[in-house]
This record gives sequence, structure tokens and C-alpha cells, in this order.
Amino acid sequence: MNNTIEKAIRELQKNGCKAQVIQISHLPDIREDIEKLLKQGLINKRMNASYLRFQYEPPTDVPSATTILVVAIPSPITRTNFTWHGKTYQANIPPQYIRRADEARVKEILTSSLKPAGCGMSRARLPLKTLAVRSGLAQYGRNNITYVPGFGSFFRLAAYYTDCPTERDNWQELKVMKACENCFKCLENCPTQCISTDRFLVHAENCLTWLNEITDDFPDWVRPEWHNAVIGCMRCQVVCPVDKSQIKKIVAGPEFSEQETELILQKIPIEDLPEPTRDKLLSISAEDWYDVFARNLRALIAG
Repeated sequence: MNNTIEKAIRELQKNGCKAQVIQISHLPDIREDIEKLLKQGLINKRMNASYLRFQYEPPTDVPSATTILVVAIPSPITRTNFTWHGKTYQANIPPQYIRRADEARVKEILTSSLKPAGCGMSRARLPLKTLAVRSGLAQYGRNNITYVPGFGSFFRLAAYYTDCPTERDNWQELKVMKACENCFKCLENCPTQCISTDRFLVHAENCLTWLNEITDDFPDWVRPEWHNAVIGCMRCQVVCPVDKSQIKKIVAGPEFSEQETELILQKIPIEDLPEPTRDKLLSISAEDWYDVFARNLRALIAG
């Protein structure tokens, strides 16, 4: 049996990541998982149009792909500081919003592991949470986010097609953590009540994460004190017992002066900002969500 994939996984583990493999023959099953939810009306149409543009066909650049490698990259909270009217405000950025150098390192590891063996690889645009749980890499929480042993919910996911032969196939049923069976902390701490016991999926259209990612004004029913991050929301994670050992792992992000905060609140285009300010924003991948930055930051300050 070709053990190139195994070597790649071991190398990823040496660099603090975790990975699993499923065969590409499961692509129709992955697609069915998502389409079933769409048919049941459990996924908001706007959210589907915005986020769920998945590609279930094998990649054209690796036409003979046989497997999908799913990787979890540990990623802590990043905490930034903004000075405004003489006061400093802390603003957290959850893991999934920052494209760290670790992702480039993962690609480098896979390239150096697979290419010498004559194997190709291509980034997969697939439902990553479903992939992670189906591969046994992660399990769902009651809050519908995923948890990886040793990482909690603080990680980023990536998936790659490869044509490297392997007999490994970690495909399994979707699972929810046993820790959630008698725990309702996330449900109780969700200010928008988007987590419920009557369905597996959260009511994502009411989730604070969704509301502060879209460019609409916040609904009138969203209270200022609910805001807790400059992008996304961490209410369900900060109280989760599984995340207890991870929640204190905080990376210090950039600090923005009063003048820099003012420029952001004025919605000055990122390309027109002074270079030092722009560099700070790029270090937290803010170019990906700069269109909502001013609104969210103003809400945090007001709260």
C-alpha cells in the first residue's frame, strides 16, 4: 500500500495539525447531506446563496483525484485594541476569520510530501464541517459548530483533493459530542436564541455571527450589549465546557490608535488608509470583511 498519505498526515501532526482521509466516492453523500437540509427548508436561502456555493465535481487540475484530505489547523482567538474618545476597547476576532501563516504551512507540507511521489493536490470547495465530521476528524456540538479533540472549536478547516493512492477511508456517520447530551450552556447563553432543542441545525438566520457578517443594518431587536466580537460571535463558545482549556489561549493582535479608529469608523477604503494602519488590518485578514468593520466596531463601542 502506498504510504505517502500517511507520511503527509504524520508531517501535519508534527506541525500541530490533525487530518483524516475519505475516498472521493463519498462526494455524492456529502452533496446529499447538504441538499437534504435545503429541501427541508432548514438552511436560509440567502445564506445558501452567500456561503454554500460548493463544488461537488472532481477538480479539473487533478482529474484522477481519488481521496479528500481534511485538515484541522489550531487557531486561537485574536484580541485587538481600539482607542476611541480616550478609552481603549478590546475586540476579539474568532479563529475562522484570520488566514494565518499556518495555512500556507499546511499547503507547503502537503506539496513537499505529495509532489515527490508524483501526486497532485487541489484545494476543495466543499462543506468543511460536514467533511470533518464525516471523516471522524470532528464532532458536532449542540451549537452546530464542530469540535476537534485537543482543539475544541478553535481551529480552521481546509480540504484538499489528491490522486495519491491509499486504502484509508475514515467515512462514518454524523455525530454529536456526548458532552452535549445533558449540557445546555450554549443554548442558555445565546442572546438571539438561535440554538434550540427541537432541531439539529441552529436558526442561523438569527445567529449574531450571520447578522454581523452581512451588510444590512442590525435588526431593531438586536441589543447593543449582545455584541462581543468585531466579526462573528463567541457567546456559545466562551461557556462551552469542551472549550474551557482553549478559551484562555489568546493571541495579541494589533492596537489601533484613536486616529486609526476614526479612519475605520469613517469607512475610509482600506487601500486609501495610511500604510501602517493598512498593514495592521491585513495582519488580521480584515480585507475579507472590511465592508462591515465600521458598523460592527461602532456597535461594540456603543455596547
